[in-house]
Amino acid sequence: MAHIPIDLPDQSIHIHAQRELAFEVISALGGGASGMASAGDMAGGTGARKQSPTSVVLEEDGDRMLVEFRSHVKIGPISTTWKTTEWVLPEKPVSISFELVPDHGIITGGLRQLTDHFDFEKQGNCTVLTYKSRFGIRWSVGGWLLGKALIGPIIKKHMIEHLGEVKEMIESRAGRSRLYPQLECDEGDEDVEVGKDDG
Repeated sequence: MAHIPIDLPDQSIHIHAQRELAFEVISALGGGASGMASAGDMAGGTGARKQSPTSVVLEEDGDRMLVEFRSHVKIGPISTTWKTTEWVLPEKPVSISFELVPDHGIITGGLRQLTDHFDFEKQGNCTVLTYKSRFGIRWSVGGWLLGKALIGPIIKKHMIEHLGEVKEMIESRAGRSRLYPQLECDEGDEDVEVGKDDG
């Protein structure tokens, strides 16, 4: 039975760093200092981003890469390693898209679709990062109701938390960068805040 997609409200945040650096930090593969987000991380709930994921490129298909992510997830008292496989499409320096490959298991087995997209908008010497997410759960109408009532709010809360972490990480890196130093923004709205819905 087909799933019914759910689009979450876009979340945007102003980052006091050049767009090229913001893109570089998020797109770097291999975990560690990059802290790269994956579509699977976005559904992981609060605490899923306390440790950076590790990732391995399994296949390359033109500009796309099939990437396996392993993320340490802590939900309440439970700690585990969550493995996801995703198609990643970076379009330097304007966007990065992640598409979950459905699998078995409690979470990835129930998710028929999880698509995350980061847009990097240049505003003077700074960046507005917009995070978009669409997901779908199996069981058609029943999955849609579950997604709207339970899963959607969890993913949205995590989107907001993750953007805050990303902002801090990128601005910290910009403060130390010689290639992309932190400059006056010159234009744009520095009042864009995470959690403010575009839609």
